[in-house]
This record gives sequence, C-alpha cells and structure tokens, in this order.
Amino acid sequence: MSRIMLHTKIWLFVLLFGMSFSAWAQSDDFNTWTKFKVNHKIDSRFSVSGDLELRMKDDVSRLDRWGLTAGGSYRPYSFLNFGVGYEAHLLSLGDSDWKLRHRYHISATVSFRYQWLKVSLRERFQQTFDRGDFGTHLRSRLKLSYAPTKGIVSPYFSVEIYQSLDDTSFWRADRMRYRPGVEIALAKCWSLDAFYCYQYASSQGRHIAGIEVGYSF
Repeated sequence: MSRIMLHTKIWLFVLLFGMSFSAWAQSDDFNTWTKFKVNHKIDSRFSVSGDLELRMKDDVSRLDRWGLTAGGSYRPYSFLNFGVGYEAHLLSLGDSDWKLRHRYHISATVSFRYQWLKVSLRERFQQTFDRGDFGTHLRSRLKLSYAPTKGIVSPYFSVEIYQSLDDTSFWRADRMRYRPGVEIALAKCWSLDAFYCYQYASSQGRHIAGIEVGYSF
C-alpha cells in the first residue's frame, strides 16, 4: 500500500508539472536557469557554499546573465538556519554590451517535518546595487516537500513573494514565483534539482525550466 501511495504522489506531481508547461501564454517569455552549487560543511553548525549560474531569456535565444554567489550558514538548532551571501551578476544588455551588478542577502529559515511532509519558511532581506542605484526587497518563500525516510526522490512545491522596501507601500509584491520541482540524490555527494517555475510580474510573466547540480563535501 505504501508503494502505491508513493507512486500515486509521484504521478500527481508529474501531472502538475505537465499542466504547468501546457499553460504557457504567448505573451510570456520562456527562460532557462542552469546552476552548479558547491557546499562544504565545516561542522554540525557551520557551512560555506558557492554557486555559478547561467540564465537564458527571450525564448532561450539570448543570454540573460552569469551569476556568481559565495555565502555561509549557521544552524544553531535543527529547525533554524541563518544565512548570508554575496552575489555578482554580469547582465547582458544586447549588442555585446554588459553590466555588472552586486547584491548581498541575509536570510533566516525555519523548518519542521511531520511524517513524510517537510515544511520550510524562509525570509530573505536583500539589497541590489546597480550603477549607483539600489533596490531593497524582502523575499518570503514557503516550501512543501515530500521527504521519505528511504528513497532518493523528493518532489516539492514552493511559493515565493518579492516585496519592495523602497517605497511606502510595504506590501507591494514586485513578483511572485510558483515552483514545482523534484530533488534527486544522485550519489553520496551529488544531487540534482529539476524544476519548472512560473514568475508573475506586472511587466511580463516568465516560464522557467531549470536544472541545479549540487556537490557537497
């Protein structure tokens, strides 16, 4: 019976994934995000990480940006994690023109597990510096994951809200992201995260297909 329930949940997730792709609108853009992540656990509480990311836009016809991130995290309790990071983005402006953008972020994540369900809530404060201008946002993400005690496959779904802190309208959401995906433990040190993400924004929506490969040591 447990195997039947597991297969049913996986097929429901695949169905949701397929329905998301079939719902594309012509006015929206199709992007791809590819990321390679490295994480080193110093001890039971401290870890450092870095990642390299490539993003494509305009229906995968143009390069959007290269991204490089370095950060660290501290876990004082099993249910609580604090993180800090620095990001550098090299953005394509078209016609061989580029610009460099910087960002730092501070985050706190609370998570708990009930049987096969894992729930996490992350609050992230970030500031982005772009040629003398800066933007400040609060990013709130709720993530639900199927976390079996045995097995290597973990489907998940997350919702993330970007709130601008640059004006008096605190609850103005610049964008929202809906992301179903599946995390797979490929080997002892390697992992794979394959996902679809729909990003809603007032200017233009984006359909994003993404792959993240992780290495931990």
